[in-house]
Amino acid sequence: MTDWPAVALSRLDDALFITDRSHQIVWQNSFSEELFGVSPEDSRGRLVSEVTGIQQLIPLLDDLFEREISREPVLEKVETVINFSDKRHYFRIAAALVQEADDFTGALVQLTDITRFSEMEKFKGDYVSIISHEFRTPLTSVVLGVEMLRTGMLGELNERGEEIFDAIGDDCTRLTKLVDNLLELSRIESGTIYIQAEPVDAAELVREAVRPLKIQAENKGISLVTELPDVLPPVAADFNKTVWVLTNLIGNALRYTEAGGTITVQVRVGRRRLYFSVKDSGCGIPPEYRDQIFEKFIQVSGPAKRKGGAGLGLAISKEIVTAHGGEIWVESEVGAGSTFTFSFPLFRREGTLG
Repeated sequence: MTDWPAVALSRLDDALFITDRSHQIVWQNSFSEELFGVSPEDSRGRLVSEVTGIQQLIPLLDDLFEREISREPVLEKVETVINFSDKRHYFRIAAALVQEADDFTGALVQLTDITRFSEMEKFKGDYVSIISHEFRTPLTSVVLGVEMLRTGMLGELNERGEEIFDAIGDDCTRLTKLVDNLLELSRIESGTIYIQAEPVDAAELVREAVRPLKIQAENKGISLVTELPDVLPPVAADFNKTVWVLTNLIGNALRYTEAGGTITVQVRVGRRRLYFSVKDSGCGIPPEYRDQIFEKFIQVSGPAKRKGGAGLGLAISKEIVTAHGGEIWVESEVGAGSTFTFSFPLFRREGTLG
């Protein structure tokens, strides 16, 4: 009888490989042979990173095998560029666990050609950057005018006037933050942001991120605690940008956690990675939003809806983590809280990343 699933996979326009735990290829489809010029017979038993030349696959598969979370099987990573048919093509890499009955056997590696979408994203990013810059100049004038009026340059304000100008000032602050986030995201997506990965003390990263939010947590009646191992190896990270990611995750947790709740910041040591987690006892995220939560302008409606950002913080966080060669994901249950986790490579003393 024809093995229809295998036939269908072999004819997909995505490059597909199945590897064992040691990253060795046990199967590939026909498009992968066309893309990399290696036949199934010649590739079998070789490392998938060796056959494809894509070194990002090493930490991707290590993370997948280490986690083994079957309910979140697909891990998307940074794009890679491959010269194919005399043209540069952009591919998105993904990996999923392959299981037979209850036994773990290996991983499915998928490379999807996203060249057309990548070109569209670049155009959109350039447009957003231009609009944001154009928006910033008049916004600065509005902020300056509001501040001048609030100081009484046109006379004293009554109580109602002060309330109105306070509301305008708050809206200006939100708009300024939105413009800053749009520009930051545009820089990251265009590849102009610089990640200076150095050996960093992970405990110091957590302390720096938690410190400014302690008072806010106390004022809301929320317990903000940290759980760190006694000894942590150095992580390869850009200190300031990593603190920004942690601060953003903790700030989100504060927005979605009620008084009496708890937010816990944890660090776990893996074989090649450090795993940073921010766990809250808040309202949780509805299932239909969990796959979209790291996309731009996604705001959760329903019980998890809160007044605040424009849905860019998690998108920026994902871009920063990805630029470090890491991964970010969420586990959540409505009414039982959420846990956001991201991984960074350990620093290798010989100067290479893990």
